[in-house]
This record gives sequence, structure tokens and C-alpha cells, in this order.
Amino acid sequence: MWFGNIFSPKPQAEIPPLFNEAFLRRLERLSLQAQRTLRGRPSGGAHLSHRLLPTSIFSDHRPYSVGDDYRYVDWNVYAHQDALFVKLGEIEQDVTIHLLLDASRSMAWGSPAKLRAAQLIAGTLGYLALAHNDRLHVTSFDAAVRREFGPAQGKSRLIEMLRFIEQVQPGGETNLRSALETYARHHPRGGLLVVCSDLLAPEGLEEGLRAYPPPTWQTLVIHLLDPRELNPERLGPIELEDVETGKLLPLIIDDETIAHYRRNLAAWQRTIESICGRRGATYARVLSTWPLERQIIPYLRARQILT
Repeated sequence: MWFGNIFSPKPQAEIPPLFNEAFLRRLERLSLQAQRTLRGRPSGGAHLSHRLLPTSIFSDHRPYSVGDDYRYVDWNVYAHQDALFVKLGEIEQDVTIHLLLDASRSMAWGSPAKLRAAQLIAGTLGYLALAHNDRLHVTSFDAAVRREFGPAQGKSRLIEMLRFIEQVQPGGETNLRSALETYARHHPRGGLLVVCSDLLAPEGLEEGLRAYPPPTWQTLVIHLLDPRELNPERLGPIELEDVETGKLLPLIIDDETIAHYRRNLAAWQRTIESICGRRGATYARVLSTWPLERQIIPYLRARQILT
């Protein structure tokens, strides 16, 4: 958070579109790895469910009940046992994908801005959700939940989704607890939640994640960092400005300060990872300079977030 005036601002270059058509075609070979415990809807999705429901491809039976569809009665069993049984199997279902995009002011920092990396990741995951007929919500937040897109389903909503993500602008301060709790109250059915954020908030992550208990929710926290946050330069006397609150902090950045900073940074990252583990969430640290196709996507595949 304390990097507002260390580096000279660079002139704004023209921002290219998030994706091109060739990349989207290559992306279609991938899919989101949703847990089978998530409750979806059997309406043509691609995710297997743990629930056994009447189906033509079956692995088990149960006695027939009034109202069951006769198409799923096992007539071979009826011929031998003179009793009606319904065929049960794992069905394919859609799941609801929730993409939460941190649009606080600190996300505008970095080169490229951390918000740009978050937009690329959200666009990628959103495209995979639409391409595989999942239900998609994309929402920006800072101290509260802001703009929302969805629910959307099917590739016909792709352009609308990408336009929404590109128009997300950095705004106020971060309040993870308020934003996460508010969003969970509005979506009680659960689903796969992906939070893209630099997590630069004094507190609130653990309280916010408490609102997303498994197995109703499968949660992934993508922690975005700029490489200069990991390896700051020795700059001597300087006045730092908090990019979200505007508070000033006079400081001498020498070797001792940098060593102390790195120890605190490592402890902070361990704390975040520990919080995610306690709340059943997956933690993934991503640098904002990583190329999407050559580094971020392989990284997410290695963690079985994409398959």
C-alpha cells in the first residue's frame, strides 16, 4: 500500500483489448476444476456431481417413488423381480462461478497495474465459465460491493462480459470483510468463488472468508503482487503515501529497512496462506507481470484450478 510516490508515473499507453480470437480458441481446451460437492443444476453443464439422480447412465438403483420419470425405470429389473426401481447415476451439472474483482485504489498501482492482471484473470475464468455453460457472476468491490454482471450463461454473453470487465475502474479503500460478507448474503446457494485482490487491507480477510464455508462454497484467493513489492529498491530518505488513504509516512529506505520489510512481507504472506487454509480456501500468489498464457495459466493448471 505504501508505494504511491516512489516511482515516477509513466505516460498512459493505449490499453490493448483483453484477448484476441486465436487465444480464446486455444483457451477452450481448458475448463474450470469445480469440486463435485458443489450443488449445481442438471442443465447441460460439464461438472460431475456427487448427487445420484435418475439418469439413463447409471451406477445404482433405488425403489420407484410416485412422480419419478418412467424413462429412468429399469425395466430389466422389473422383468426379473416384479418391482420398480429407478436407475441412478452421477449427472453432469452446471455450477455457479463467482468472480470478485478488487477495484480499490491500490489495484491501480504497478506496471502493468495489478488491476490489469486481475482483469485478464477474470476474463479468462469468465470465458471458460460461459464456454462450458456455467452460470457466471462478475462483481467489482472496494469497501463495498460495486458493479455486478450476471447471472449469465452461454458464449452469447461473452462480449458483454469482457466489456464489463474492461470498464472496471479503481476507486475507494478496501474493506474485505464488508464486501465479502455482503456478497455472500446475496448468493446463499454457493458455488465456485474466485477473489482477485492485492489483499492490501488492514484486516477482514478471515472474517470475510468465514461467510464461504465448504462444501457450499469452493473458494480460490488469487493474491496479486507487483515484483517491486517483493524487492523494493534502496531509495534513501523518502516520504511514502498510502495510495488508498493518502496518509504520509516519512521513511529512510536503506538496507536495514529493506531487510525488515522483507521479513514482515514474508510473515504477512504466511498469515494470508494460513487464513485461507483454515477457511478451506485455495491460495495462489500471482505476480502482475506474469504473461497470462505462458505463466499464469500454467500456474493455475499446476494447482488444479484449471484442467
